[in-house]
Parts: sequence; structure tokens; C-alpha cells
Amino acid sequence: MRYSKKKTNRFIAMWDMTGLECLINVTKIEKEHEQWEKENLWRILKDQDKTLKPAHVPLDMMIMRARANSQRCYEIYTFDSELSEEDIRETFETSPQVMVDAIRNVGYKFYSDRADKKQQVIV
Repeated sequence: MRYSKKKTNRFIAMWDMTGLECLINVTKIEKEHEQWEKENLWRILKDQDKTLKPAHVPLDMMIMRARANSQRCYEIYTFDSELSEEDIRETFETSPQVMVDAIRNVGYKFYSDRADKKQQVIV
């Protein structure tokens, strides 16, 4: 019996207390950059003009936005998933807490202003 290996993608997700703000497929961006580098190498060797570099992951801008808006309790994680980008977005719409808990369990935290109930102080 043959098993096919599912395609795993790496994502960066950013959400706040109102829901998902952005979801970036890092694997797709990496592939675009690899293709661009190959094409431009040949362009340079052929003495042709280079093309514009594809967009990068704006992680620094995401963290800056989260720090500037700490009242919104942003969280930024990276994680690997076999789900498609559309499936992840749909799950964030229908069951956001389920998706957030799953990402927190398997992902790597880049940034979090999460308000933990144990740390809240009422004055």
C-alpha cells in the first residue's frame, strides 16, 4: 500500500482580540524567491536587465504594528500545517479559538501581548 506525503507549508499568522489580521504562506514566498534568483542569474549571465524582486515577509513591520497597538493584544506565530491557506482562514472565521489554541500548541511565538488571566490585576 502506498501512502502519499501531504504537502506541508509554513505560515506566519497575526491576530488580535478581533480576529485574524494576516496569514502569510512563507513556503510560497520562499519558492518565488528561489525562482527569481534562478531567473536573474541567467539574466545576468546573458547580460539582460534584472526583474524586480518579489515581496518578502514583512515580519519587522508586523511586530512594529503589534507593539504600537498593544491594547489590541496581538499575537504573531509561525507554524507548519498541511491545511491550505483557505482552510486556515475559514477555520479562523468559524472557530477562531480552536485555531488559535492549535497554533499556540504547535507554533513558534514571535510576539505576544496576550493578556493572561492569571496576570491580570484589578485595581
